[in-house]
Amino acid sequence: MKIDHYINTDVLVIGGGIAATRAALSSAENGAKTTMVIKKELGKSGSTNWPRKGMYGSAWQAADGCGGDSDSPEVHYKDIMNSSLGMADAKLAKILSEESPERLRELENWGFKLVKDPENKKPHYSGYSCFASQPRAHGMLANAKGGHTGNLIEVMSNKLTNYDCEIHENITIIDLIVNDNQCSGAIGINKDGDFIKYRCGSVIIGTGGAAQIFPLSSTPGDITGDGYAMAFRAGASLTNLEFMQYMVKTIYSGSKNLQTLVDSQVGGTFWTLNPKLIDINGKNILEEILPENINESESFEMRTNHYPFSSRDSSKWIDISIQRCIRSGNASKKGGVIVDFSEIDLKNIKQSKPQHSPTKSVATTLLGNDENKQIDVTHSAHAVNGGIVVDEWGATEIDGLFAVGETIAGPHGADRLGGGMISQSCVYGKRTGEKAASYSSEINSINDHHEEIQIRLEKFKNSNGPSYNTIRKELKTLAKDNLIVERNGKGLDFMDKRINELINEEIINSPFSRNISLIKNLETENLLTVAKLMVKSAKMRKESRGSHCRSDYQNIDNKSWNKSIFWNLENGKLKYELKQYRQDPNNVKQLSKIKT
Repeated sequence: MKIDHYINTDVLVIGGGIAATRAALSSAENGAKTTMVIKKELGKSGSTNWPRKGMYGSAWQAADGCGGDSDSPEVHYKDIMNSSLGMADAKLAKILSEESPERLRELENWGFKLVKDPENKKPHYSGYSCFASQPRAHGMLANAKGGHTGNLIEVMSNKLTNYDCEIHENITIIDLIVNDNQCSGAIGINKDGDFIKYRCGSVIIGTGGAAQIFPLSSTPGDITGDGYAMAFRAGASLTNLEFMQYMVKTIYSGSKNLQTLVDSQVGGTFWTLNPKLIDINGKNILEEILPENINESESFEMRTNHYPFSSRDSSKWIDISIQRCIRSGNASKKGGVIVDFSEIDLKNIKQSKPQHSPTKSVATTLLGNDENKQIDVTHSAHAVNGGIVVDEWGATEIDGLFAVGETIAGPHGADRLGGGMISQSCVYGKRTGEKAASYSSEINSINDHHEEIQIRLEKFKNSNGPSYNTIRKELKTLAKDNLIVERNGKGLDFMDKRINELINEEIINSPFSRNISLIKNLETENLLTVAKLMVKSAKMRKESRGSHCRSDYQNIDNKSWNKSIFWNLENGKLKYELKQYRQDPNNVKQLSKIKT
C-alpha cells in the first residue's frame, strides 16, 4: 500500500448523515480544525437522506410542551427505559430526554422546518410514535432534496460554512490508525483509487448502521457496517447487536388509493381496519397461527403502538405469520404476503383510539370505489439499536476514538421510541464533537504507524473466488432465512458457520481490478463481521426480548437474560462479557472499561 496523499487535521469525522454533520459542526464550533470524510456527497450520503414519498417525513422525540401537560423530560426518560426492556444505559437515556428539546429549538432557529399544528394550539404538530406514552413525536416536512429528514442536513451544513471545516467527498475510509490504544487517524481510498492518510488528534465515527446485511432496508447501499467493524478491529466493544429493527414494507400495490392509505397512516394504523393476511393459496395465515386466547383484531390493535416488529405483545404474530409464510414457500407472486382489504365493512368502521385508526371518511374515500384492495408486503430492515459502546460524551475505550448516531449503543435498547434516533444523533453529535475537539487540543504527539492496516489489506488475494456481489447476495439470503423477525438455534448455527467460511475463505479471494474496486470487498468484509456478531448475539440470547425473537425461546427471561452481551477482540481472539447496563442515571460508576 503506497500512500498517495497526507492530510493533517485536528478532528476527523467519518460519515455524512445527521450525527456526523452535527458532530463536525460541534467540533468546528469549539475551535478544532475539522475534516468530514464522506463516501458520497454531503446531503446525498447515508440513511439520513433516504427518500420518503409524500409531504411528511420522519419525527423527532422531544418533551418540549407540544406533547401536552402530562409530558416532561422525566416522562420521556421513563418511556425510553420502558421501551428498552433493560437494555439501555440509563445515563445516556436521561441525557437524551433532557437535551432533546434544546437541540430541536436550536435547529429551528437555524431554519429547520417542522410540521405545523393544524389547530394552532401548540408550536408544532406532535403525535404518538412507537412505544411512547405521550404524543411528543414532532413531524418533519419531507422534501426531494433531504428525503425523510427534510432540510435538516441543509441547515447544519449551512452553519458549517462559518467554521474551519473541510468536507472531503467521494472517499471511503477503510480502517482506523490505532497504536497503543490511541487512535490517531485513518486510511481512505478516493474515487481515483488513491490511498489517503488522515492524521489527527481524534476521530469521530458516524457511519450509520448495517441494514445492507438484509435483502430490503430503509438505507442506501453505502451503509455497510463500516463503523462497527472498524471500531471492533481497533479494540472497541460492541453490544446489543441482536436488537435489529424490522418494519413491514409494501412491495407491490395495484391501487394508488390503497397505497396512499397505507403510506399516510404513520405507525401502521391501517391495521385497525382488520384486513386479511393471505398466502398464494388464499389461506388466512394469521388466523392459522394465533394462540387460542388472541384474536386478529387484538393483534392488529397492538400493532398500532409500534411500527417496527417487537416480540413484547400479541402484534408479533402478524410479523411471524408473514415470515413463516415466506419461508415455507407460500409467498405471493411478488415474494411477500397479500394484505387484503376487500372484506372490510366501510359502513361500520370504528375508531378504538383517535391516534390509532384511520377515520371512516379517510378509509371510505380511499377504499370505497377501488376494485383493487390488495397490497403485497414483506419485511424491511430499519435500524440497529445497539453498536459501539460509548460514554455520555461519545468516547469509546480507545483513546481519541469517538462515535455518534446509529453506530452507538446505550441510548436505546431492545426496542426504541419512534423518532428517537434522529434526536439522539443531534444530542450526542453536539456532545461528542465538543469532547473530541477538547481531546484533540491536548494531544502533543501522534503515532501514525499503520502496519496493521497494511497486514489486513494483504489478506485480500485478488484470486478466483466468488465476487463480492455473489457473497453479498448469499449473506442477504442467509439473513432472510435466519435473522428476520423469528430466529432459532438451528438456523443461527448454520448461518454462523457459513459466515465464518465467507469471511475466512471466500471474500479474501474475491477478485478486484484496482483499489477503487477493492473497496467493495472491504465493505463486504465489514458486513460479514457485523453479521457474525449479530448472529452470535442472537444465538447466545436464549429468550425473546423486544426486536429479538426466538421461536425456541418464546418468552422474556429476566432471571437469566436481563443483561447485555458485550463483544471485543483481545489479541485477535473474540471475547464476550455478560453484564447489565446501568439502570440508574445517577450511578457515576461506568459500566464498561471506558475511561471517564
